[in-house]
Amino acid sequence: MNKKIFIIAVVAALALVACSKQQETGMTEASQEIVFQVARYKNVTKAETDYKDNYQSIPFGAYAWYKGESASDNTDFMTNQPVGYDSGKNVWAPTGTTYYWPKSGSIDFICYSPYTADGTNAPLPTITENGISYPAWNVSQHPDVDVMYADKVTGLKNNTTTYYYNGVPTLFHHALAKVSFQIKQAYMNKTADTGDITSWKITVNDITVFDVLASGSLNLNLKSDGTWEKPAGNVWDPTGGARDDMHLLSTPLELDGTAQPLATDVMILPQELNNGQKVVLNVTIETYRDKNDGNGPQLVLTETGVNIDAYLQSGELDKWGINQNITYSFNIAPSLGTQTTDDLDGDGMPDVVPTVVYFDPAVSEWENITVNAGINL
Repeated sequence: MNKKIFIIAVVAALALVACSKQQETGMTEASQEIVFQVARYKNVTKAETDYKDNYQSIPFGAYAWYKGESASDNTDFMTNQPVGYDSGKNVWAPTGTTYYWPKSGSIDFICYSPYTADGTNAPLPTITENGISYPAWNVSQHPDVDVMYADKVTGLKNNTTTYYYNGVPTLFHHALAKVSFQIKQAYMNKTADTGDITSWKITVNDITVFDVLASGSLNLNLKSDGTWEKPAGNVWDPTGGARDDMHLLSTPLELDGTAQPLATDVMILPQELNNGQKVVLNVTIETYRDKNDGNGPQLVLTETGVNIDAYLQSGELDKWGINQNITYSFNIAPSLGTQTTDDLDGDGMPDVVPTVVYFDPAVSEWENITVNAGINL
């Protein structure tokens, strides 16, 4: 089974506008309004892309804390403040209000995505200066919600350029896992030494993934180095034992020798793969034989309703972890066979050699019976 894991991170940047300030030179600096401009990058390659290409219509929430010259001046600055995209200014700005940078002190920030006021359309985390806590969330009921949390940014006094924009660097991480499935037929036909050709047609009637944990909660605690400590195993804490069955196919699918997508970018609760999670395929297999007698391929066998199953735990893949993107490739052989170490078709998966039908002839010994019988003729 082929496994590809892409750990994807997203970056947001927080730009500033707003309050007038007299400098020692006698020049007046323009007021600095706090706005958000968002970018993202892929952690594997460090290649940065514009966040708004994928999240332009998705606002996020911001929390901020002011730290004054005196500890007695410390106060909350933003509390679950929605931030949306302003296409006119090409920035992400707080919705419904305007914030300005203070003259003294600094501000700490934590953001999450997507924004929610009451937790109905997305999980509403409890965010403090040292922790992020997500309540029980059923992923299967909200399959399109990409839950994200940001690194804490501390001690900011003004704009800084880190990624695409001049603003507060806010790095988002995916809190869920993402899984994709694709399928192909291992081989379409085989030519025997005798010159006859056997070919197969596989039609997939149904594909179901069973016993996927659907509901869980997540707690993140701030470490001394300023990063978030993920839970043990890099998975969510399952709640209520909620399980779900995922149907990956709506109509029958005829396979060929190239990988066809079944379901892509499916949001999954991060979980250990030791709870019996497995995939079951129901297929119909038609076998054709061409004897090179001028009649072409002839249907010789139809196998209807064949169930093929496999557990989703495979090799080093023992979990769907936080911020991981996993692709499963199903390689279906139309007959019994042996997996090899070769990859002659270059698809990244071991080739399968079909098992040829041979015979094992033997002759039983005669049963010798001696009978004394008189026969009159």
